[in-house]
Amino acid sequence: MTTPYSEFISSNFLLFAALGIILALILRMEIKRALRGFKSITPKEAVMLINKEDAILIDVREDNELAQGFIRGSKHLSLSVLKQRVDELTAHSEKPVITYCRTGNRSLTACEILKKNNFNNIMSLRGGLEAWRTDNLPVVKK
Repeated sequence: MTTPYSEFISSNFLLFAALGIILALILRMEIKRALRGFKSITPKEAVMLINKEDAILIDVREDNELAQGFIRGSKHLSLSVLKQRVDELTAHSEKPVITYCRTGNRSLTACEILKKNNFNNIMSLRGGLEAWRTDNLPVVKK
């Protein structure tokens, strides 16, 4: 005896297989995100950390991107030199450290580098400088 559910599943097997794969990939991504040792924060959360906990901002964009503006008080260490110059940040290893780039992708890699160098309170600015601008927060130009 077959139930309506089993009949529906067997007649749409490929769709259910695809659903299973998608759910497994989402679960894998969420587990990886939870275990990475740092989190992504919104621009508003970043402002609160800067004001209340004296968080350090690290701009990991390349030199040629600085003409587009940067967040006041941030330290520029492009991702391409971060590994070689991470010792410049060790004095701040116990403070909250927020990395940012243009859209938030490179800053995740910067967080991984900092985590490997014993930084404990690391965050990435979700959406990067673009999200900062979208929230109408100030940007400094040289």
